[in-house]
Amino acid sequence: MTVKGFFEGGVASIVAGCSTHPLDLIKVRMQLQETHILRPAFALHAPTPVPPPPPSGPISVGVRIVQAEGVAALFSGVSATMLRQTLYSTTRMGLYDVLKRHWTDPEPVSYTHLDVYKRQ
Repeated sequence: MTVKGFFEGGVASIVAGCSTHPLDLIKVRMQLQETHILRPAFALHAPTPVPPPPPSGPISVGVRIVQAEGVAALFSGVSATMLRQTLYSTTRMGLYDVLKRHWTDPEPVSYTHLDVYKRQ
């Protein structure tokens, strides 16, 4: 069992998780923005109609986050992403290489000696 597969797989998954975390944060903020438009199901009287906010794209949501909270806010919660990648993906990537070598035939089967090819 080599440590190289675990290390390389872990580093790659941590880098990938950290680089995609801001995009995931923007996606979640956009999803939360949509839930604020919903009205309560059991309202006794009809609320005064409020026009829905204009739809925001991912770039405008990202710019709004940076303006309001700073650039570091795009990486808030990245520690949970790093912990997941460290534990789960490092193990998965390293075990893949180990199990692939364990379950792969060392000698490929040669079909040239079978009677199937001698019928011609």
